[in-house]
Amino acid sequence: MINDNLNRSAAFGEEKKAKKEKRDSEQEEVTPNTDQVPPPAGSEESKEKEKPSTQEHPSSGAEFSDNETNETKGTIGQKETTEAEKPSTQQHRPASPESADADEGGSGGAESEEKQEIKPQEEVVPKSKKEKKEHVPFWKRLGKKQKKDATGAVKPKGDSPLHAFLSGINNIGMGKQVNLFVQSSATMLNAGLPLLDVLKVFQMETRSKPMKKMVGRIIGSVENGTPFWRAMEEQHLFTPYDLAMVRIGEEAGNLARNIQYLAEQREKDRSLRQQVKMAMIYPAIVTVMMFVIVMGLGLFVLPNLVQVLYSLNVDLPLTTRVVIYVTKVFSDHGKVFVPLLLVGIILFFLLAKFTRFRVVSQWLVFHIPGVGRLAREATVARFGVILGGLLQAGVPFVEALESLVDVTQVISYKNFYAQLLEHVKVGDTFSKGFGQIKGSERILPVSVQQLIVAGERSGSLSQSLLQISTIYEKKASETAQALPVILEPILLLVIGALVAAIAFAIIVPIYSVVGNVGNA
Repeated sequence: MINDNLNRSAAFGEEKKAKKEKRDSEQEEVTPNTDQVPPPAGSEESKEKEKPSTQEHPSSGAEFSDNETNETKGTIGQKETTEAEKPSTQQHRPASPESADADEGGSGGAESEEKQEIKPQEEVVPKSKKEKKEHVPFWKRLGKKQKKDATGAVKPKGDSPLHAFLSGINNIGMGKQVNLFVQSSATMLNAGLPLLDVLKVFQMETRSKPMKKMVGRIIGSVENGTPFWRAMEEQHLFTPYDLAMVRIGEEAGNLARNIQYLAEQREKDRSLRQQVKMAMIYPAIVTVMMFVIVMGLGLFVLPNLVQVLYSLNVDLPLTTRVVIYVTKVFSDHGKVFVPLLLVGIILFFLLAKFTRFRVVSQWLVFHIPGVGRLAREATVARFGVILGGLLQAGVPFVEALESLVDVTQVISYKNFYAQLLEHVKVGDTFSKGFGQIKGSERILPVSVQQLIVAGERSGSLSQSLLQISTIYEKKASETAQALPVILEPILLLVIGALVAAIAFAIIVPIYSVVGNVGNA
């Protein structure tokens, strides 16, 4: 009986081997498998695979009938076909006949199936495909830590000197264009034109190429769904005050009214600045002429007189010796000294505008007679315009103060507003904040503080602030008109003293020689 079972098993193995070879030939003709090469004939692997599996057919001594054998063969053939058609999860290709035969090996086939069941691996992202950090130009990385301004945008806490200098150079000559842009936008929006049409019309009409590019970028952002105020902020040309006014108007549906108000306030601010500049023209011209006269005397006139003074053989007074020394410096190093002096003057103004040295320059400006008074009045008027305008437009009080701090350029006033903001954040009133800030009366006059406190108590703070701005705009205008009258005698006295000192230094030795000759 055992021999019969072994014979039937051998016959079954040969039949299975024939089916396998036939399947191999058919698969090679259709899709040859290049990834998996069958082992060479006669090798140990081929011999092991050719051996019949004894675990699939138990030899318990029971006799197999022909029907049972045929049913077993049919079942195994179906299993082979199913396993051959099942795709492998590991190699992502149809299973080869060798893998199908290996799966038939009882418990060994079960173990191989468990090994082939591999969990899906997580996709490994190459370093080149990883998200790269956005490149930021070096001048934008020079700022300090970032915070949010009144518009909710992240902005540098403080600009570095280089950042401020580069921004100032890029924005030279753009102030008038920005004012024209705001005024034109207000006019067309009040006429009922849509915002995009307003921007496109202005882009076609303006002759400034930088302005065309800027408005084009704003149009692209607005068409992509960006709010108008955010598109303006991306241009780095508008103040936090401008952005807050536009943002509140856009969110409340009063964009035309807010831009109209913004245009009016910018015009007032421009007019005030123009008056200050006009008032400073005369002193500046006189100062430059005085400098040119001194340089001309030192380079062309005094060197000849010095030779005469040396030939007199007399004791020279101190003023004469000083003039001779200065003249010698000019004559020996004039070609180097004059350009260096001009560069130094330009550098002084740049440092005074773009670095922390402006604290000193602002202190000097605020203590010049006449000029200091004009600067204080203009700063107070600007305080009322900005804070009152923001509050009237509906900006929350804390955000309005934050915008005021951001837009203020005078360091002493900026620090005062920042301290006032801290008091307001903890719930203090204006009157309490004014009382706790040391030297507040030097920043804001007592009369201004009283108007603010009265407006706060009556609930009409924005109207009080706008009234303050109107009052101090008139005062600043009057001071600007009177400033040349105040500075004219002062400058004349300075020029007269300088000329008198030079004349005294030259004439005194000559009179001394003449007197000695007369006595002889």
